[in-house]
Amino acid sequence: MRKLVILVGILFVFSSIAFSQVDQNLMKFPESAVKGYIQPLVDVMGANLNSGLYHTASMSKFFGFYIGVKGMAVFVPSSMKSFTAELGSDYNPSRVVTATVFGDKDGGARTKYKNLQDVNLPGGIGLKLVPLAVPQVAISTMNSELLVRFVPSIKINDDVGSVNLLGVGLGHSISQYIPMFPINVAIQGTYQQLKVGNYLKATALSANVHISKSFIFFTLYGGAGYETFSADINYSYKPPIGTAQEISLSLKGKNNFRATAGVKLGFAIFDLNVDYSVGSVNVLSAGFGLSF
Repeated sequence: MRKLVILVGILFVFSSIAFSQVDQNLMKFPESAVKGYIQPLVDVMGANLNSGLYHTASMSKFFGFYIGVKGMAVFVPSSMKSFTAELGSDYNPSRVVTATVFGDKDGGARTKYKNLQDVNLPGGIGLKLVPLAVPQVAISTMNSELLVRFVPSIKINDDVGSVNLLGVGLGHSISQYIPMFPINVAIQGTYQQLKVGNYLKATALSANVHISKSFIFFTLYGGAGYETFSADINYSYKPPIGTAQEISLSLKGKNNFRATAGVKLGFAIFDLNVDYSVGSVNVLSAGFGLSF
């Protein structure tokens, strides 16, 4: 169990470390170009956080309890690895194709600042897969469910500070109102907040309808939902010549609608589930936990 907790901590912090690794890179981008560099990370973080929120539509009438770990992963497509940077009139050329945060480490374009100094724009961190893992607890009674995700403050380093996550969700059975209905149907709404030091504060919201059908040893489930993810980012832009400028910007993840299909296996009190979500950003999710 201790090893599992350590693994969760490592994977949860991974996305935050990915942000901290590019902090130095952000400093080299003016405000007009930084959005294109960091947007893919925001898209992926939002898609990951809004995944793994359910694995059944069955909710206990009396008392049910689940505790486990949900893991998510996005395979980074080639379209997220480069962008056209609009650098502004201080640069020549002012418009270049260069690496995003997920691009090659040596994929930064070359330009010149005020025709005085050559500038190599930062490359990416070369990620092909962006994983995330979070602990998840669910308590159900009266055909309703309370879901909680919580990761206490974890210090990354002195420069970045700490990362923490808090998420809550409410679900309610709809099929209980339809006598003899052959499948379980439920609705769910969730709220999550992620903080990374003073650099990033993000909010994830989702609402979904999901269904499930249980057999002897397994359950098939799926759903459709609407979601949003917004991130406030603060950084210092340090031009090659001149003083630093403090910049704040707000970005939104591009995932809004998703469809999910998955399967859950049950062995006594052990649950194992895997699902795949299709949207603007596709996500593979899996979970392991105890339920009774």
